[in-house]
Amino acid sequence: MNRITRIVSALLAGLLLSTTLLACGKSQGEEQTTTTAPTTDAVETTTSAPVETTVDPMIANDPKLTADDWGGEDFGILYNGSQVEPNKDFNAEALTGNVLNDAIYNRNMAIQDKYNLKINASYHSDSEISTMVSNSNKAGDNAYDLIEVNGAYSMSMALKGQLYNLEALEYVNLDRPYWNSMILEGSSIEGKNYFAYSDANIHAYGATPCVLFNKEMLASFQLGDIYKIVTDGKWTFDAMSTMVQTVTGDLNGDGVITKDDRLGYIANNFCVDCFISGTGYRMIPKDADDLPVLNVENEQFYNIIDGIKKLCAEENGAFLIDRTSTATEAREYWTEEAFVADRALFVGGNLKWAERLRAMENDFGIVPLPKYDENQENYAVHFQANVGASMSVPSGNTEVVKISKVLEDIAYESYLHVMPAYTEIVLEGQSVRDEESIVSLNIIRNSYYSDLGFMLGNYNIAILTQMRQVVTNNQDCASMLQKVMRVYNNALKKVVSPE
Repeated sequence: MNRITRIVSALLAGLLLSTTLLACGKSQGEEQTTTTAPTTDAVETTTSAPVETTVDPMIANDPKLTADDWGGEDFGILYNGSQVEPNKDFNAEALTGNVLNDAIYNRNMAIQDKYNLKINASYHSDSEISTMVSNSNKAGDNAYDLIEVNGAYSMSMALKGQLYNLEALEYVNLDRPYWNSMILEGSSIEGKNYFAYSDANIHAYGATPCVLFNKEMLASFQLGDIYKIVTDGKWTFDAMSTMVQTVTGDLNGDGVITKDDRLGYIANNFCVDCFISGTGYRMIPKDADDLPVLNVENEQFYNIIDGIKKLCAEENGAFLIDRTSTATEAREYWTEEAFVADRALFVGGNLKWAERLRAMENDFGIVPLPKYDENQENYAVHFQANVGASMSVPSGNTEVVKISKVLEDIAYESYLHVMPAYTEIVLEGQSVRDEESIVSLNIIRNSYYSDLGFMLGNYNIAILTQMRQVVTNNQDCASMLQKVMRVYNNALKKVVSPE
């Protein structure tokens, strides 16, 4: 067992112990009493304390579903992805010795054997999947049993009536620990959730936004212990911005900061989405009836965007690639080149970056997205609505009861094997280099929330697209929103009351 594994085990043991102690202790405010045993002449007897037994939480959470016999039929899965951000949720054709691949393969085999079915997973773009499901629903051919698309497409498909309400599926229990229940309150419409993330969705977990920092540069500029800044709750826009300004420098003396200079921060403009999510602010919360309402024309949101503009300002040392190039190669790889060459202190990335940077010679660390300011109580993060994938069931499939069993067992088997394997890859030396980053990962994993503002871009409520433009081009947030609010409000009416 290596050092990081021992630390993770200790953290988990400590969590279990603290939970046990809390469960055994009296509730706050309950009167504590002591009693003195009466004196007695009776013969003293000794009784053994009852032996405490613990149940493995993995076993305790087994849904214990009886298997339906699918008669060897296909269980059709459509999943998204790209070359830059591959989706490995179901893609494991054979045992290879790779920890994650083999966990996925064995999970797939366990499901196939239990239900006598064959998992048939195929990759397509999000838009292709939406079209394929629509056509299948109209034809009533039960062609697809499970789909994975990103948050924006999941929501648009739900609003088009293409997906089942997962809350209504007989054997799906979203309260189980293998479902990420933290996002359900924010992504529901009128109390219905049409998609959810489980421990099978490692593609979504890997796409979780974070900030990666170059330890060599941090030490060279004597910028202090960034991990302590995080745990002290002082990792904010201003704290990060100060470090960015300190580091940025014109290496070739031409008076212009380019991708080849020393950079405090480098990212493409999707970092705007990430920084908004780090504030925990909901651009589209819900009313008492769980219906969405717009919440962007106010000083709090304007201040958040102004803070991001400052953090990403060229004159303050940030390098947004989109100001120079919108080519895919530039947007995806300039960041990595600068970081690996020890020319960038911070990069805007996600947890998959830790996997991509395994071969990096110098050390790097991972911290959560910064808070807006120290008054913000907790760190926050939104599942990447444009990259990751959630789980949904096409509404046209008449075998929904049978599917719900398989879906629940996929989530449970992933909880047992797949997510631990993914965490092992991320945590145990192959990717993450230090113990403190484990603390960051735990903070990140416990900071998820959801906001319809990240999910309704396909419904002509393109708040994020507009805010990327505002930050990239240093425009005024309030003025930009005034121009588009009529469009947003009309689009939201169709969400609330579809025709």
